[in-house]
Amino acid sequence: MSINITSLLNNIMLARALFVAAELDIAEHLSQQPMTAAQLAQVSNTDKDSLERLMHFLTLHEVFAKDSENKYHTTDFSTTMCANHPATIKPFLLHDDETRWNAFGNLVYSIKTGKASFDMLYGQTYFDYLKKHPQLSARFDQAMTIISNQEDEIIAKIISFYGTIADIGGGKGQLITNIMKNNSHVTGILFDLPQVIQHHNADFLGKKVAGSFFEPLPLTADIFILKRILHDWHDEKALQILKNVSTAMNNNSKLYIIDGILDHAQDKKLLAAIDLALLTIFQGKERTLQEITHLVHKAGLEIVRIIHINEIMSAIECKKTK
Repeated sequence: MSINITSLLNNIMLARALFVAAELDIAEHLSQQPMTAAQLAQVSNTDKDSLERLMHFLTLHEVFAKDSENKYHTTDFSTTMCANHPATIKPFLLHDDETRWNAFGNLVYSIKTGKASFDMLYGQTYFDYLKKHPQLSARFDQAMTIISNQEDEIIAKIISFYGTIADIGGGKGQLITNIMKNNSHVTGILFDLPQVIQHHNADFLGKKVAGSFFEPLPLTADIFILKRILHDWHDEKALQILKNVSTAMNNNSKLYIIDGILDHAQDKKLLAAIDLALLTIFQGKERTLQEITHLVHKAGLEIVRIIHINEIMSAIECKKTK
């Protein structure tokens, strides 16, 4: 057993304390000038004593620093909590708001039923909830962009792209833009819901096609990409997506499923943690290679090879079954 039981509460509270500090713009306030707890409480509209307890905790974790005059400063880490930092992590910290934490806290419901505790708590799916809460939706999109930044550069360089590439559920087009920048001879298609692609990456120079991957795809391509899509959905929905992509593929098309593989990931603990989070939020799941193979075969596809991307993610290359 490698778990330090006494560290569990520490880690839980650190995650919430970072969220609160981001929500209160603490890093932004301190980036203007060092402040005492009283000064910081005034500009952040908080209770001085409670805020000082929060700052004491975060200072012990070197998120902030405190000088001999009892003034708090930013550190290298907390500067990245500022929204204007070029490598900001603020949206990532903020997207785990109380609704997601409430869902995590009801993990027992998901384990008993196999269903998303979020749906039970809020009477709707997480994605439907986002449609009604634009600020949280924007935070979610920004958080996913932060997660994808380094992955997209790697994917664009290690996979041999050619012809026309369709990024299915490609969001604002960050991945397909990276691919086109690193492979000047290719044509890119960004496919997603109308309300998503209208906010596409300004650098994207390819074609935009609006639609749902739960319906027949109005396009074809040499290469299709499903990045972090299937793990958001239970098997029935994931199979529906795969069948729609398979139908849109020609005999020589390739599909790259870019997702985690539970029994192939280098960091199996992290991917297993993500798996439980997916269960509570989306009724989604990370899958084993056997589970992925089963879905792929049912969609009329077969796996050609697996390309390692990072500690938790792989690109699973598929083709149509002859």
